Amino acid sequence: MKLALFDLDHTLLDGDTNILWLDHLAQRGLAEADTIERQQQYMALYAREQLDMAEYMDFHIGLLRRRRISEWQAIVEHFVHSELVPRLAPAALAALESHRAAGHRLALVTATNSVLVGTLGRVLDIHTIASEVEIEADQATGRMLGQPSFREHKIARVQDWLGLPLSSDTILESHFYSDSANDIPLLQAVSHPVAVNPDAKLRALAEQQGWPQRCWKAGEAQPA
Repeated sequence: MKLALFDLDHTLLDGDTNILWLDHLAQRGLAEADTIERQQQYMALYAREQLDMAEYMDFHIGLLRRRRISEWQAIVEHFVHSELVPRLAPAALAALESHRAAGHRLALVTATNSVLVGTLGRVLDIHTIASEVEIEADQATGRMLGQPSFREHKIARVQDWLGLPLSSDTILESHFYSDSANDIPLLQAVSHPVAVNPDAKLRALAEQQGWPQRCWKAGEAQPA
């Protein structure tokens, strides 16, 4: 088995899904000003590596309680096609398709919630490993199933999907593309880590370890 894993925000996607999602809702009168302010506060914590991801996911998943999941479907579909797809970096898509053509198992591994990521995964025809929204009777409960797909939990979630450890001899080759120092645990767990648009901490580690670095931006057709 050969494996190719991709982070979403600032890696495959030139931008942050949750920020784009709240802006999309605000433009349609579906999110209040204080919701945007809370998002900005969470992003400031994230930049300082002080974000409580479980609390952050509770905030975003809680917003989904306002409508039934079936009512969100058309809104999410429009968001994905109008806001996310145009921000997918051409070089990122080229890398994804190169791995697909090589017969590698593909997965999008992100902390973003499964309602948003699942729709994008269907568009890209790629398996998604995301922070799972608990849904009962077509309604988000406001709770998350299990741990958020974040930091070291990404390793556990990938291994649960595969049904075996990343260190298994069955996995002949494993790639992971990410921009964030938060993904260092998974980057160190694969055989071929790639730093994409890396933050300062990840860039320093990539240079120290000799990991490949890539710049993927929407609107720029760069080599994968």
